[in-house]
Amino acid sequence: MYSISKYFSFLVLGMLVGLTSCKNNPNGSNYIVTGVMQHLENQKLLLQEVPYGGKPIITLDSTTIGKDGKYKFEFIAKQQGIYKLSNQKNLEIIFINDADQIQINADADNYLSYQTKGSESTTEIFQLLKEYRHKDSSLFATLYNLDALQKQNGKDSTIFWLQKQKGTKLKDLNDFVENQVNTSTHPAVIYYALGLGLRSMEAAKVLALAKVVAEKTKAEPLVLFANILNRQVQANTPNAALAVGQIAPEIALQDVTGKIQTLSSLKGKYVLVDFWASWCGPCRAENPNVVNAYEKYKNKNFTVLGVSLDDNKSNWVEAIKADKLSWLQLSDLKKWESVVVNTYQIDGIPFNVLLDPDGKIIATDLRGDALQNTLASLLK
Repeated sequence: MYSISKYFSFLVLGMLVGLTSCKNNPNGSNYIVTGVMQHLENQKLLLQEVPYGGKPIITLDSTTIGKDGKYKFEFIAKQQGIYKLSNQKNLEIIFINDADQIQINADADNYLSYQTKGSESTTEIFQLLKEYRHKDSSLFATLYNLDALQKQNGKDSTIFWLQKQKGTKLKDLNDFVENQVNTSTHPAVIYYALGLGLRSMEAAKVLALAKVVAEKTKAEPLVLFANILNRQVQANTPNAALAVGQIAPEIALQDVTGKIQTLSSLKGKYVLVDFWASWCGPCRAENPNVVNAYEKYKNKNFTVLGVSLDDNKSNWVEAIKADKLSWLQLSDLKKWESVVVNTYQIDGIPFNVLLDPDGKIIATDLRGDALQNTLASLLK
């Protein structure tokens, strides 16, 4: 998903759709941002608001920096939002108005060294961006070198090594963003991190993360983010019936520990995506056949991904244990309201989809001997 072209089309969804919080004040509150900007003498510094609804950025105020580098902005806002200080050249500093008085100091020649006081959310987002830029730059360098080498028909061994590096660095970047989403206590920071995630993760994975934190925190901006992204993902989901030869839609759901896992992480193997539920008698009756197939072929580049349409976690986990389903199991615990129902056009379970190592559909709805015979012909 991550490519050089997409690198240059950087888009943070959280900045486009707007941000609200529980600290809304219908009469507005006064906020003061002060600090020192070095190497900006006689240049304009702008205070800008990232507006709601995807509208253009609004310049709220401007000041000309003097010899001492000091600046001061005062503004009124009815709710917590995302703002930035910019000279419209080489300086752009994101901050969040979660405190009445915020101090931000920076050097225009090295603005990554900026410092902030008074705003916990701004301090956290500064640290987030500092680490993100480091990992992102490292990944981009690998992508650039890989792209150049492929165009020059470089050595296969070097290309292979760079591809491996790309995968490692991309995973490191995505793991960092996911950890930020899962551990931050500031909705605005989580929102921003989710927006960053859209650069390098599958939209379905970001949506799954957003749904989890929105349900956990009940924070309005996160609910808003999840709802908007959900509509976008659904709009991009093909309505045509699943067909042999097409790439299987992404699945991103929680495992039994609560961690978001994806179907795409299993690429490189033959995968049987098995849709089932603890309450489904025919599913439970078919499980021994799936267990037999898994044990027979798990060392031949084959695995199973269980996707449950349960709505009770205890029943789901107990069924996994009772039926000895030792492969990765996922569920959003929404039964027939699960996102996978529409995506995979499921009208009954048990149901399964067999994928090749590239993620293409080989066959669907394989049960009993049909499953065994198909796998035997593929995995000799």
